[in-house]
Amino acid sequence: MCGILLHYLGDRKDITLADDELIEFEEDFEGIKSCSNIDPIFNSMISDIAARGPNYSSFKVSKQYSITWFSSVLSLREPFTKQCVEIKDRYVVQFNGELYNDEIQYNDTQYTIQLLKEGKEIIDVIRKLDGEFAYTIYDIQNRMFYFGRDPIGRRCLSFSIDNETGELYISSVTGCKTGFQDCIAGTIYKYDCQLKELNTDSKISKPFYVSEELDDENLSHLDDNVEKLYTHLLDSVSKRVVSIHPAHIQNSPISVLFSGGLDCSVIVALICEHFKQSIRHKNLSKTIELLNVGFENPRTGTMPKDVPDRKLAISSYKTLQRLYPEIDIKLIQIDVSYEEYLKHRPKVIDLMYPKQTEMDLSIAISFFFASMGNGYLYNEEKTNDEIMPYERKGIVLFSGLGADELYGGYHKFANKSTEELVKELTKQINNIYDRNLNRDDKVIAHNGVEVRYPFLDIDVIKFSTEELPINYKINKLILRKLAMNKLHLANICDEPKRAIQFGSKSAKMTKDGNKHGTDLLK
Repeated sequence: MCGILLHYLGDRKDITLADDELIEFEEDFEGIKSCSNIDPIFNSMISDIAARGPNYSSFKVSKQYSITWFSSVLSLREPFTKQCVEIKDRYVVQFNGELYNDEIQYNDTQYTIQLLKEGKEIIDVIRKLDGEFAYTIYDIQNRMFYFGRDPIGRRCLSFSIDNETGELYISSVTGCKTGFQDCIAGTIYKYDCQLKELNTDSKISKPFYVSEELDDENLSHLDDNVEKLYTHLLDSVSKRVVSIHPAHIQNSPISVLFSGGLDCSVIVALICEHFKQSIRHKNLSKTIELLNVGFENPRTGTMPKDVPDRKLAISSYKTLQRLYPEIDIKLIQIDVSYEEYLKHRPKVIDLMYPKQTEMDLSIAISFFFASMGNGYLYNEEKTNDEIMPYERKGIVLFSGLGADELYGGYHKFANKSTEELVKELTKQINNIYDRNLNRDDKVIAHNGVEVRYPFLDIDVIKFSTEELPINYKINKLILRKLAMNKLHLANICDEPKRAIQFGSKSAKMTKDGNKHGTDLLK
């Protein structure tokens, strides 16, 4: 995971870049404040970009090309690769994300660079990448910028262009700045510096995912499809685990955003299934951190320990412990006081922009505190006076996002006709980059971690949309069957859907309880 920030001056005359320079920050990031770019918009975004990559940052200026880059790195695969990467006199590349191409031997950035060095066309290289990513590539010879996001949009990226001067900004995080727009998932943006022209005709090979109207009225193929879905999901989880640098795996846990509900419990169980195979073959112990957040809500008088998601998380944690005694599963209870909520609220609002509704805030701030991971370790035998403070150690977080969109989990789907359900599910999965992923990646990555989404693996999406009958997607029937029959989560699989903002009590925090989720923030 990395942070991307790029500024091309175009024809602006009021800024003169200093001579070419490269400043690197590997430990002391205080020096970042002294970066010599004098553009206030660029400078205002540097600290948020640096937060996304706590292992390394660099500030690069090219007076010849009128470009400034700021890049940050969270190192997950060896060998460690500094960003940005210049291919002498040909390309300058920034890459943020994780790739799962079978032929990758080292890390994803080097894999991408090697494809470019082999002389492959930029668009062909981008289309070859399998994973969750965002990128900028500057073609020095042709004075072209290429930038964009993966076909699902699991990594955020935004841009701003001045049509008169040709000035261009590209950034992972923009804050509350007007003029920026989020990149559309799967679109390859191509900006011609000479013509001052943006072209968006090229796309990554991304089908428009359509939920088919197949219907297995007698559920005669349900068991077979449960087996197929299990195989797809286990493969999706496994490749997202093994692609983390082994040193990080051995020394720190895998973390999971954990409400205790069906989706995240399935993910935990699948990680355990993967770990069981690993333990069998390598005799390595494995640890999973379950990050559960609860808020003090002055409107309802609820304390963090009493919120619905805390109670459910404890129950589900005990089930998972019983099923997987050989795995070290830790439940991390993250309590957020109203004072802490107020303290961090402005920053979360800034990070999640352009989302600016009450609902977006209540979801984003839950993920913000959960990914921060400052809490205490659950131990049933300890009293409140004996709680053990605990700080998240995992740097890769797994999320169950995507299950509701693929398998009909939202309450509003309950009474829809087949035709209406097909239309809604098609809309949900194709718009998930804008509805959820832009916001979530910005607030989670700010804590120096990377989030991964097994349900949003392209193979999982294709199987779920193209092959599963529509009646399997009423109240997540197929996922509940998988949880019960394959993972033995019987007491979890019947839990009703509860949105995180209601389960953690981060919604409607004040006595002004007549607010609606769609209301704009004040």
